[in-house]
Amino acid sequence: MRVLAYRRLLVLSLTVLATLLAVPVGAPFATPVQAKPIEREHYSGADSGDFNCDGLDMHFEVTFSGLFMLKEGRKGDPTPYYFDNYEYHVVYTTVPDNGRWFTRDGNGLYKDMHITNVSGTIYEFEAMDAGQPFVIRDQDGNVVLRDRGRLLVRFVVDTKGDSDLSNDEFIEGSFELLADNGSHPGFYIDFCQLAKDLLL
Repeated sequence: MRVLAYRRLLVLSLTVLATLLAVPVGAPFATPVQAKPIEREHYSGADSGDFNCDGLDMHFEVTFSGLFMLKEGRKGDPTPYYFDNYEYHVVYTTVPDNGRWFTRDGNGLYKDMHITNVSGTIYEFEAMDAGQPFVIRDQDGNVVLRDRGRLLVRFVVDTKGDSDLSNDEFIEGSFELLADNGSHPGFYIDFCQLAKDLLL
């Protein structure tokens, strides 16, 4: 999937960082934006792969779809505002497959709310993610964990001074949770420990 989503997604799924690169799903919420989109695209796809989650070798199969938009930066600034209305479904198994599996689903709306130039090409972002970005079900279909509501976060990015999101660099240690409205246990859990509990 496109690298555009990764800048914002990195900060919204820190608890599942090991699987984030394998499962490129976005998130967030929005108030109406007046600017005309500079890019708007419906997307869908599938991916699969293997990864190690704290000593547990795992395999994933993911399908995803949604609508993303980029809106022009404000007051002549080249940094675009990102919007993603997304959904995804992932099935996790062990490697080698022991016959056990669980799923992770999500759907929501992500939006950059405020972008502030800190200095040079360094920008501070406030972003919102609303919906059900994280639902874990065991192989019997029982909901083990469900996130719902709205998260408001702040993070800092070096945009390199252009509108190309693929070259953006997330500044380590800049992530801050500003508001947790609703219930978001998935934001705070140890994903790898949960995976071990469900797969072993």
